[in-house]
Amino acid sequence: MWKFILLLFFSVHLVTNAGYAQSYGLRFSSHEVVQERRTTLNLTSSGPLCFKKDAELSFDLNFLPYKETYFGYVLRIIAANNQNIDLVYNQKERSFNFLIGESFSRVFVIDSATLFGKWTHIAIRFDLAGSEASIAVNDKLIAKGAVKMGSPVCTRVFFGTNTFEGFQTVDIPPMNIRNILFKEGNSVKYNWPLSENAGGTATDIVEGKKAVINNANWIGPKHRSWNLVQQWEINGTPSVAFDRNAEVLYIVAADSLYNICFKNEQQHPVKLSQRLDSLMPGNQSAFNPFTNRLYNFYIDHKKVSAYDSVSRKWDVNYSPDLLTVFWQANKFIAAADSSLYILGGYGQMQYKNTVQRYHFPDKKWDSIPVSGERLIPRYLAAAGATANGDTAYILGGYGSNSGNQVVNPRHYYDLMAFYVKDHSFRKIYQLPEPPAQFCFANSLVVDPATSNYYALIFPDDKFNTSLQLIQGSLKEPKYAPLADAIPYSFHDIKSFADLYYCKDSKKLVAVTLYTSKDNITEVKVYTLEFPPEIMLTDTSRLPDLGGWYYFLLIPLGVLVILLVLKRRKKVTAPAATTSPVPPAPVVPAAGTAAPPLPIPPAVVEEAEETTPAPEKKGHIFFFGPFEVQDKDGQDVTKFFTPLLKELFLLIAINTLRSGKGISSDRLYATLWRDKSSKEAQNNRSVNMVKLKAILDKLGACAFVKEADRWSLQYTTADIRMDLADFQLLLQSPRPLQQKPVRELLRILRRGSFLPDANYTWLEDIQSEISNNALDILTEAAAQFKSDPELLIEIADSIFLFDPVNEEALRLKCNSLVLLGRHSLAKTAFNKFTKEYLHMYGEEFPHPFSAYSGDK
Repeated sequence: MWKFILLLFFSVHLVTNAGYAQSYGLRFSSHEVVQERRTTLNLTSSGPLCFKKDAELSFDLNFLPYKETYFGYVLRIIAANNQNIDLVYNQKERSFNFLIGESFSRVFVIDSATLFGKWTHIAIRFDLAGSEASIAVNDKLIAKGAVKMGSPVCTRVFFGTNTFEGFQTVDIPPMNIRNILFKEGNSVKYNWPLSENAGGTATDIVEGKKAVINNANWIGPKHRSWNLVQQWEINGTPSVAFDRNAEVLYIVAADSLYNICFKNEQQHPVKLSQRLDSLMPGNQSAFNPFTNRLYNFYIDHKKVSAYDSVSRKWDVNYSPDLLTVFWQANKFIAAADSSLYILGGYGQMQYKNTVQRYHFPDKKWDSIPVSGERLIPRYLAAAGATANGDTAYILGGYGSNSGNQVVNPRHYYDLMAFYVKDHSFRKIYQLPEPPAQFCFANSLVVDPATSNYYALIFPDDKFNTSLQLIQGSLKEPKYAPLADAIPYSFHDIKSFADLYYCKDSKKLVAVTLYTSKDNITEVKVYTLEFPPEIMLTDTSRLPDLGGWYYFLLIPLGVLVILLVLKRRKKVTAPAATTSPVPPAPVVPAAGTAAPPLPIPPAVVEEAEETTPAPEKKGHIFFFGPFEVQDKDGQDVTKFFTPLLKELFLLIAINTLRSGKGISSDRLYATLWRDKSSKEAQNNRSVNMVKLKAILDKLGACAFVKEADRWSLQYTTADIRMDLADFQLLLQSPRPLQQKPVRELLRILRRGSFLPDANYTWLEDIQSEISNNALDILTEAAAQFKSDPELLIEIADSIFLFDPVNEEALRLKCNSLVLLGRHSLAKTAFNKFTKEYLHMYGEEFPHPFSAYSGDK
């Protein structure tokens, strides 16, 4: 208990001193995922929001930067009389629309710097006496319009997507929401901070009212838990570099250049036109932000190779050499003299403190005489420079005063500054000796504006260790651990770790490399949203401030705990007085005589809906974005490298479509045409083992070779593949009955067949599958003319393959009109005409009435 008190208050102390604020809220998955995976926040799943006085619904909003599509509904309010009040973002006009029904609309703009970089406070206000609804942005009235209101007014409220009949929306912008308040009169009736960390519900802290979230994506954990975004297994000894302007991480390999852009989360691996045979152990890479060039270098050769993105090759290829004597050296680039600086390193039992410089313009490498205070020879230090590289900071490391590994090597915790102008060192301070020794990852992220730095530390006395993020000051010898730890395999010169910062997308990026005995390097890339939050779980991480300090904190620590417990009791109390059986009436506060507000029948039906238990099977999706899920529904697609993905698709698709699989010759010709037969076989064997390890997470499966043909065999009880389901439908008697047609529509809801896969060998297969699907859909449309809901789904599926199919337009518009959804029919028609104009460069020649059945 005492340990908990000390940790609690010390965390509070560090947070206060560091100026941290808790990061929280709900992130909405948007157009970057399929419709079923987009986020819904339903405030009224357990009953409507009803009020008899003037009311206000307010929230904080911002948008995620660097997304492709931003169009959609931020908020939809549906009144009891089925009148909608909407807040919609129009990407084309870069503006918001505030709409009331179909008769009132106002446009307003929030500047992009505010919309993407800050929280904007938005309030929807209801004036019962004036029968008006208005919108205010940062407390400034923007617009107001007439609304039909009764007494009481009961509304349903949805953020993001919703499936409420007649008001469904799937288009939403990529956004963050937090601090939802609902006021009646001058009092707060409900308050959803959206500060949860997991789960599909959010709890109002006033009355305990539950809001339901589908596809919840909580912000808080993203600032505390590192996310593994990619991992590769690469032959040889790759190195890494970071372009801070474009926010691109490069992994330099002997035959390829891998990269990840953190602004749009896209990856574009490039096959080199000429292999880099000189990528020896201990090589390093660097990106020059002042010339936008990528370089690779081997310090011992005193040469630097530049990458040509047009020819896809490096301009220098070194000859093989002995192992480097500059392991784990630090580096930075200075704008003032257009030079790459190399600091320290280790090799041949000697720690280095030399400063080397490579001058980019004349391609000369030299050693720099230095002045000022002495830098003790070291490696496993962290180094980072200011934006223009005029000053570099070197923190900690492992070495010895003499440089000789035999003579008293030890850990160092000093912060040194190196000034490029006069090539001098100055010691800034010495960190207190920690309870447990540690070293540093290669880079120090420096923030001169706040005089803070960020670094990764790790104990170097074990193989299975972990990296811990810390934040420190460039002025004072103090630091604090942040977020959780990253697993790290440390084996001295076989391992490497680095840290980078994405200023625009507000992320920290951590990279780890470990080269095994068989010369395969495992590269892992992690991200953490900025600013990171403090997370202390071990007293060994606390700096030594003296025992007296902690005793002074104990009374205040106890007080903090009591306040937390008191608040928790207050928050959870209403839940105990509310019926646990949904749908529960809203219980009035103690002392009031108002009866519970009635719940309309439609809301009762919605509250009683239950989600079926998920199928305990592995799933592989070929329709829509390629995706693989294990038995527990966890996405394991990220483990498929580009090569593993293409290898799997080649074997699986040819197996599922013909039952015969693919011949070895065709497999090798497609994937390894530049390799000898033996090299191709070795590559195939290694990668099939990797694939098998991934697929084993799904269930029983195996790659089988019969008569020189490879096929994939799996147990349908363990693994389900939508392409296999599609092939079964093709074998069914035609025309298909309604059940198999709905099964086809279920498959196609994710999208067309592998739309993002661009392989030459796949094009004919995609075309054949599209034609087969269109044939079935066209037959079904003629067969089920009396079912307008089914016809709408059929039309939407036809548009996947042919976005300007006029018969699909006729089906959809006619069916929507029959269902009384005239405005949706008009919207569908307008969307079609825009697509037609985009595709053919001319206006669609027919009027809406020709496709809606209107005369």
